[in-house]
Amino acid sequence: MLARSATIFKWTLYALAGLVWAAVQGAVLRRFSVFGVLPFLYPLLAAIPATLEGPAPGAVYALVWGVVCDLLLPSSLPCFYTLIFPLVGLAAGLLSKSLIPAGYLCSAASALPAYLLTGVFHCIVLWAQGHAAWSAGMSVTLRELCASLLWSLPMTWLFLRVFRRVHADD
Repeated sequence: MLARSATIFKWTLYALAGLVWAAVQGAVLRRFSVFGVLPFLYPLLAAIPATLEGPAPGAVYALVWGVVCDLLLPSSLPCFYTLIFPLVGLAAGLLSKSLIPAGYLCSAASALPAYLLTGVFHCIVLWAQGHAAWSAGMSVTLRELCASLLWSLPMTWLFLRVFRRVHADD
């Protein structure tokens, strides 16, 4: 168990790593279209730390990251990411604890439920607003997953460095 100061240090490092990737998303990736969509890293930012830390801490980190995304990104539902990212973190944490050990493969595998949960929830919001967008929404979700999946490797590398730095004595 980490001391209080070490815990604060750990989550500060995770937050800084997340901000690095948010800056990459905002400054670089928004300029490049792949498969007709922009790479969308935010679901990966909710999932990858959860694969390393586990379901409960991962869900809390994803909740905070959802609040940050809701403050930064426009959405048709005011708390869209705040509602869905804790589920993404929980799913990723459970995946790493029960099926695939945390690492590069687990991060890539956790991308699927991250994007599916985000895409399905977005389709539900559109459906509730009177738009029948299931096929188009799922098509965009699949293309975003494919365009963003390769980015899970350097993201996992950075988050693994943070994890190993703060859990060196475990």
